[in-house]
Amino acid sequence: MTRALTTIVIAASMLASTACGTIRWPGGSDALIASGTLEADETVIAPLVAGAITSLPVQAGSHVNRGDVVVAIDDQTVQLQIRQAPDPATREALLLQAQDFTLRSPLSGVVTRMPAHLGEVAVPGQVLLAVSDTSTLEVTLYIRLADLGRVSVGQRLAITADPYPGRTFTGTVTSINQQAEFTPRNVQTQTDRLNLVFGVQAKVTNEDGSLKPGMPIDARFETSGSK
Repeated sequence: MTRALTTIVIAASMLASTACGTIRWPGGSDALIASGTLEADETVIAPLVAGAITSLPVQAGSHVNRGDVVVAIDDQTVQLQIRQAPDPATREALLLQAQDFTLRSPLSGVVTRMPAHLGEVAVPGQVLLAVSDTSTLEVTLYIRLADLGRVSVGQRLAITADPYPGRTFTGTVTSINQQAEFTPRNVQTQTDRLNLVFGVQAKVTNEDGSLKPGMPIDARFETSGSK
């Protein structure tokens, strides 16, 4: 009876620790593991001028390079004004204005959103598409106060994702929140929401684009003795 009770207590302890992000093996070393969802920084592209969209040479999922044309807006009026400019100074000003009718990607990356449609009238400030550099993704992990001393800025992470069994990606802790918070509802169990945690931000290397924004991952915090 005593042996059975001891086994139940150990199993319950392991389950509780795992839910909070720490896997503790009886008689072995601890591995600090946390889960999160990958995110990508988006750069939105919006026009400075109004006009009908005449060209959309990209679509959601397209790879673009910095400087590529992603949207063209009808510039017939300004082109007519350029041809009829009364003097060189006016013509030069109109030529500069005409550049606003051609939108180019400010970075190399992937088109992640594209609410614009060919033929619709765009207005200044309207988001026409968004581009993300997916070669580096971000993730927020939540660590219990008891484990915070095991985390530091610059610490390496071993990242795994369900679609790639047996493959490990590399991550690095970039910042640690200075204020504790309650565990977000979409991260832990109902019991764990009562625990105070610290948000830990990390960047994940994704040079070949295998990882995607929105993909859940597990992160193991490496120590000097980790392999």
